[in-house]
Amino acid sequence: MNIKPSMSKRAIRSASTLALAAVVAIALLLTGADGVVAFYADASDDALHSSQFTEQCSNGVAVPSPADNPGLVADCATLLAIKTTLAGTSGNLNWSPDIHISDWDGVAIENNRVSGLDIENNRLNGTIPAALGNLDNLAILNLADNRLTGKIPIELGNLDNLRDLRLSDNRLTGQIPVELSNFANLRILRLSRNQLTGAVPTELGNLANLVWLYISGNQLTGEIPTELGNLANLDVLNLADNQLTGEIPVELSNLDNLDTLNLANNQLTGAIPPELGNLANLEDLDLAGNQFTGCIPLSLSALLSAETLGLTICAATAADRISALETQFAEIASALSALESLLADIANRLDALEAAP
Repeated sequence: MNIKPSMSKRAIRSASTLALAAVVAIALLLTGADGVVAFYADASDDALHSSQFTEQCSNGVAVPSPADNPGLVADCATLLAIKTTLAGTSGNLNWSPDIHISDWDGVAIENNRVSGLDIENNRLNGTIPAALGNLDNLAILNLADNRLTGKIPIELGNLDNLRDLRLSDNRLTGQIPVELSNFANLRILRLSRNQLTGAVPTELGNLANLVWLYISGNQLTGEIPTELGNLANLDVLNLADNQLTGEIPVELSNLDNLDTLNLANNQLTGAIPPELGNLANLEDLDLAGNQFTGCIPLSLSALLSAETLGLTICAATAADRISALETQFAEIASALSALESLLADIANRLDALEAAP
């Protein structure tokens, strides 16, 4: 049976009206009449603003050939929509539909999409908008060294391509969202010197490609997750200046690439794991300002100050002496092997000289 176009449109409008009525009815039950009015107002404003910003970004200036670049138009509209929320009262961003988007403050474009947002030290004093999670090609997000407040939006976990997230030196509160563990490609996570509370999420141990993890200078509590020992590519782990308790997990000795470990100024207790001495690349170790007991493992004595920690160096055990002798024998064997090669080379040269006419 053929349906006339006018009837089809009426049917669509009727279905849309019924759907909207159902939403309003649910909202009325949940929030009351006043809540429905607010719901209507917010929904209307959001739709209006979204349409307005999309239209502005389609003017051919901010995004040339907008019909051929719908993704960049969408990114442009997102940034215009969040500008005021992010900048606050003192931030100064030149984001405008009258300026090419590649010339916007801190905006990087790659493959006709917004790939980077680097607005460090720009006097931003707003909040981090949840809509940033819509920039699905974003690889770098740097909002460090501003005066941003509020919580870290869980929507940032939607940024599947993110490699670098820097939110340090702001005034952010609340907990570290578990959703930040969604970043399969993340290499840098810097959240230091905020006012974050709660525990260090165990899920951060899923960030297989993470190289730098800085969450120092907050108000984090609880124990150091053993799962952080899964971060095989980690170079830097800085959890200093928090309120962390418990013992240092021995699993941190699995971090073979680690060159910096800073756990200073927490409330850590127990003995310092001697296994940390197995970290061959470790060059910077700071455990000051905690409440450790026992003694400093001999294998860490070159990296730790006994005076600063208020501990003595552990006496060498039979195993330590055997290990030291094994190391010395290995060094001697290596030197002898080099000498043997040198002598063989000299002998070959002498044979060559004797054989010469």
